[in-house]
Order: sequence, then structure tokens, then C-alpha cells
Amino acid sequence: MPIADKKLDRLSFYDLIPESMQELLVKEGTEVSANKESIIFYEGEVPKHIYFILEGQVRLTKTSAEGKVFFLQKKKQYDLLGELSIFNSLKYQYNAEVTQGALLLRFTCNQLERLLIAHEELAIAFMKWLSKENQVMMAQFRDLVFCGKQGAVFSILVRLSNEYGQPVSQGILINRKITNQELANYVGATRESINRILKRLIKQKIISVNTKYITIHDLPFLQAHLRCSHCPFEECTI
Repeated sequence: MPIADKKLDRLSFYDLIPESMQELLVKEGTEVSANKESIIFYEGEVPKHIYFILEGQVRLTKTSAEGKVFFLQKKKQYDLLGELSIFNSLKYQYNAEVTQGALLLRFTCNQLERLLIAHEELAIAFMKWLSKENQVMMAQFRDLVFCGKQGAVFSILVRLSNEYGQPVSQGILINRKITNQELANYVGATRESINRILKRLIKQKIISVNTKYITIHDLPFLQAHLRCSHCPFEECTI
């Protein structure tokens, strides 16, 4: 049976395919589970499988030669993992770490390639989804490269508010605990740099922090710095 409907923050690969293809996808995959903090695959490994997330969340990261970890993106329900290896045998381009206990459908690369070749609707949905995912990644790199470390922090705060924001009397509460180290990993900065940037924002009354929960009091300030009104990208989440 098709997976139960669920409201998502953005269109997933699963949302883009017709019900008959949804049933086929579920039928063809092999269910596997992955515990929190487990690694599904490492950057640089030869790809053997492509994964479809039924439940849970997976964080994509890259690690520098010096061991510095950089957070790329969060994958969640109905997203694919390892999709860049389809039709080209590219090695995995990132580490895939489970951040919330996950239930996955596993496909061999050849198996999923055959499905895409045999079913035009599935192939079109895959290309549409891949284009959207690329848009999300390009938007993140835009903010990191062109807005500097401070702008990158502003960008992450805006993205977090879009994904986890809850309106409160003082502004927007990011309804998820987030540490300075996590912010540092998202923008490729040191924790000390993040501390300084956040302290300035607190002093300016742009944000406040209470037990690792951040409330944004002046979202337009952050958006103006990032020139959000001129941003060509539609997606703005982590």
C-alpha cells in the first residue's frame, strides 16, 4: 500500500510520483533500519546502494583533511540518499549520519537505474526532485560564499526559523535546541566565531537565547542583510 500521506516542508521525491509508482517503489525496495548516530555510508566509499527514507532524519556532512566537519543538508522522510551515484558510479560525495532513528528502503544502484529506465514517470519525478535539491544546496552555498561568516550565520537562522519557527509575542522562536558548535559546523566557522556573532546579535536585540533555544526578534534585519527579497531560490530550509 502507498505510504500514508503526510504534510512536508517541501516537495519530496515521493510526492512527485503517481500512486502506482509509489507502490512499485515500496515493493522493490528492501527495508532496513538505522539507529541514531549510525553512519549509512562514508564520503569516498564506492556506492553499492541508494536509500529512500521512510522514517527518520539523516544529516549529510563532509570532513576536511584536518578532520573539520561541515554540515551540508538534512534529509528526511521520502528523500533519497546517494542519488548522485545513479548512472555514473561516482563515489559517495558526503557522509550520511542518522540523527533520528530511521527506517529506509534500500536499492542496489543497478536496481534503481532499471526502474528509472523502465518507467518514464519515475524518471521525470527523479529529475524534478534532483533539480529542487540542487537549488537548496546552491542557495546555501550562495549565502556562505557571498555573505561571509556573519551572513552565513544569518542565513542559517532564517532557514531554521522557516523550518522550526513558532510565532511568539517577542518574535519567532526556533523550536529546536541548537548549539553554537552546530551552527559552526553549518557555516564552516569556529565555535568562538559563532559566539562573537551571536553576542553581537543579542546586544543589538536582534535575537535572544534561552537554554539553547533561539528567539529571533527582528527577522527583517537578517533578511535585509542577506537581500532575501532578491534571492532567486524558492527553497529556504536546512
